[in-house]
Amino acid sequence: MRRLFCLGFFVTGLLTGLSAAEPDAHLLAGTWRYDATRSTELSAWGALKLVITVDGPHVTLTRQYFAGRRSFDEVTALDLRQAVNVVHLDWWPDNRHIGAYIGGDKTKHMRVELLDGGRMLRTSADLMLSTQQGDRAVNILSDYKVSANGSQLTLVELRSTRNDPIVYVFKRVTDSAADAGLSRGNAE
Repeated sequence: MRRLFCLGFFVTGLLTGLSAAEPDAHLLAGTWRYDATRSTELSAWGALKLVITVDGPHVTLTRQYFAGRRSFDEVTALDLRQAVNVVHLDWWPDNRHIGAYIGGDKTKHMRVELLDGGRMLRTSADLMLSTQQGDRAVNILSDYKVSANGSQLTLVELRSTRNDPIVYVFKRVTDSAADAGLSRGNAE
């Protein structure tokens, strides 16, 4: 009886320890405003808002680009349980001034994982871009990392087509007035 009790205690402790060690994507959830002074230039966009929502294993990354009266929302729905998420793209908003557009089957194949106890989300996206010189396979490795105090998010992107990383720094939006100013295309 004593062995059975000890075994039960051990298994319960082990299961509790495993669930406590699971990453929590909720640390990333929220609305984030692009900080132009600390980031790579947005290339023809005036402002960027990042909204991260979390529902269990489902993480949605919404990038909202603004330039004057123009805006574009890129919504990427991810399932952390899937080995590869296939995401349809209508348009590729990054570096649109260089004449690179979404090509191929207009999808990106994404692998995603939570690291550092849920403080960092890493994605690896494979997509095909169409340029004047023809189609080009591109890989984009992205790390979304929240600061220790939760007020800043840093996105570092490494693209197979660039030598230098792209770094976007975001501040957490905590009031609706700041959010309303951003949605009008005001980067301030």
